[in-house]
Amino acid sequence: MTIRVLLADDHALFREALRMVLELTPDIEVVAEVESGLQVLAQVAHSRPDVVCMDLNMPGLNGVDATRQLQTDHPAVKVIGLSAHADLPRVAAMYHAGAMGYMVKGQVGAELPGAIRQVAQNQNFFSAELQVNNVAELASIIAPQLP
Repeated sequence: MTIRVLLADDHALFREALRMVLELTPDIEVVAEVESGLQVLAQVAHSRPDVVCMDLNMPGLNGVDATRQLQTDHPAVKVIGLSAHADLPRVAAMYHAGAMGYMVKGQVGAELPGAIRQVAQNQNFFSAELQVNNVAELASIIAPQLP
């Protein structure tokens, strides 16, 4: 089974690098790329992804708010948060919004295909450097309001 992925990041070069990594993975297909949270919401119904790789900081509607709305409108779609920041409050914000995974951008090349597979199978995935041992740990962190 091929896992359909939507890439959401406001940096075109980063999206291109993600797509290049994923094109080398036969069981993963990039079905759309967008640069804002609003575009994620508009594109999901059309491209029908299984997993959205969602940057936290995008113009218009940030990744946390887009994830929250996406989970309301399309609860079957899984989300992996992507950020340069490795602090647990940001991870908790994405988790509370409905994301099943979180990756630090510096680790994406090595970890992304496995993370997508894991999240597509309803399993949480967090970059190793986050040192998240279980989701109960995240549930107890009060998520900040991100800009």
